[in-house]
Amino acid sequence: MTPGQADAWREFRAELPWLTSSHRALVQVACVLRSRIDSDPAIGITALSAYSAILSKLAATPVDDSKVSAPDDAEADETDRFFN
Repeated sequence: MTPGQADAWREFRAELPWLTSSHRALVQVACVLRSRIDSDPAIGITALSAYSAILSKLAATPVDDSKVSAPDDAEADETDRFFN
């Protein structure tokens, strides 16, 4: 993973707390694309369309995030301190 992709992963982790290990493959592709968007202003419409589709699948768009219930901090599992 490149430094830009690692930055993208950290941003997704903070922005989308409902993601789980089952989202791993989509998040990996989203990190690659997000990193490319940040570093290549001429990325192209195909990559941007793919990125948009992946964000939708991850419920990371304004329309889609209403379908997800994010974890409530008040109900955090005690073991979360080991994982976050």
